[in-house]
Amino acid sequence: MKCLLKYFFIIAASILVLWIVSKSVFWYHNYRIVQEESRRRVAAIAEVLARRQQTEMGDDKVDPFGEDDVVRILLIGLDNRAEQEYGHCDAIQMIEINRAQKNVLITAVPRGTYSPLPVGFMTTSTDYYVSNSCALGGLEYGVANIEHILKKDADYIITVGFSEVYGILRASELPTTETLQWLRNRQGYTIGEPQRAHNHSTFLKQFLISFVANQEFSSIDRAWHYILYKMVQTDLTFDQSEKIIRELADMQLSEHPENIQLTMKPVYKVTDILYDPKTIDEHLEATIGQIAKLLPEEDYTNLTNEEVQTKLVQTINDKKENPAFTKWAFENELWWQVEDGQKRDFIRWDFLTMYINDQPIEEQQAILADYILEMEHLGKEEWLEKGKNLLLQVIDK
Repeated sequence: MKCLLKYFFIIAASILVLWIVSKSVFWYHNYRIVQEESRRRVAAIAEVLARRQQTEMGDDKVDPFGEDDVVRILLIGLDNRAEQEYGHCDAIQMIEINRAQKNVLITAVPRGTYSPLPVGFMTTSTDYYVSNSCALGGLEYGVANIEHILKKDADYIITVGFSEVYGILRASELPTTETLQWLRNRQGYTIGEPQRAHNHSTFLKQFLISFVANQEFSSIDRAWHYILYKMVQTDLTFDQSEKIIRELADMQLSEHPENIQLTMKPVYKVTDILYDPKTIDEHLEATIGQIAKLLPEEDYTNLTNEEVQTKLVQTINDKKENPAFTKWAFENELWWQVEDGQKRDFIRWDFLTMYINDQPIEEQQAILADYILEMEHLGKEEWLEKGKNLLLQVIDK
C-alpha cells in the first residue's frame, strides 16, 4: 500500500512539475511575444516621430536673412469662416528684423486701406479695401496689394487664424478672451480702425519683449517654439524661424525696447497703448464698456463669456458629423476657442480622428506625430497614449 502511495505521489509530482514547466514555457513564450510586440510598437512610434522631427526640425542651411542682413516677414491675421474659400485679412503687420543694426521695425496696414479688387464680383464703392482683396481674390492677390501699399516685398509670410490666436495665447499663458477683445476693439477709439491696427503692433512689440528676449534655447524652449510654429501657416521652415528668434534674443530687446519701432502705412495719428494683461479689464471697460449696448450685434454681441462658450460647444456638437464642417474646424483649430480644458481635449480628439480618415497614410502619420509631440511636451499622458495607439493602427494598415 505504501509503495502504491509512493508511486502515486511520484506520478502526481511529475505531472505537477510538467504542468508548471509547460506553463512556464507557455508564459515565457507569451511574454517574449508581448515584449517583442511592445518593442515593435515603441520602435515604430519612435521611427515616425524621428522622421517627423527630422522633416520639421532638421538643420536648414538656408539663412532667412538677405544680403542686407534684413528679413521681412508679413504677418496676416485671417478671418476664416466656415464654407468660405478665402478669409479676410483682418490684421496686417510687416515685421522687419535688421540683424546688423539689431533693431526691429513693425509696420501696420489698417484693414480698411484702399485696394483694388479682382473683376467679376458684385462690389460697391465701399468694398474697395485691402481686407476684401484677400477675401475676394485670395491670399496671393491680397499679399500683392499689401506689398504695393507698403512699397516693400515680403521675404516670408505667416498667416494665423482666429482660433490659432487663442492657442498661442493659451500656450503663452496670457488671458484669452480679454486679449482677443483688446485686439479686436476699434469702436472704443475715435479714430477706430487705424488705432486697432496700431494696437496690434504694440501687442507684437510687447510679445517680443516678454517672450523672445534673453531666451536660453533649451530643449523645452525648442518644443514650445515648435508648438507655436505648428499653430501658424508659413513658408518659413522651423529651423529658419529658430534662427530668427535667436537673432531677436541676441538683441536683448527687454533691455532695449526702443530698438523696436512702430509705424503705419498710410500714416495716421494714433496713440501708443500698452498691452498689459494685469490692467486689460480696466482698459476694456474704459474704452468699450460704456458704449457696448449701443453697438450693433455684428460688432458686439453683449453675450457673457459663459453664453458664448455654451453656444460654441452646442454648434460643434450639432455640426461635428458634417464632413465639410469637420474639415474646416480641424484645419482652423476651432477647439482652441473652448475655454474648458477637458472639453477642449475631447473636442480636439474627435476632430482629429474624423479628419485623418480622409487623409493619405503619410499625412495621417505626420498629423499624429505632431499631436504626440505636443501631448508629450504638455505632459498629457492620457492623450499621449491615445495618440500613440492610433498612430500604431495607422502604421499597421
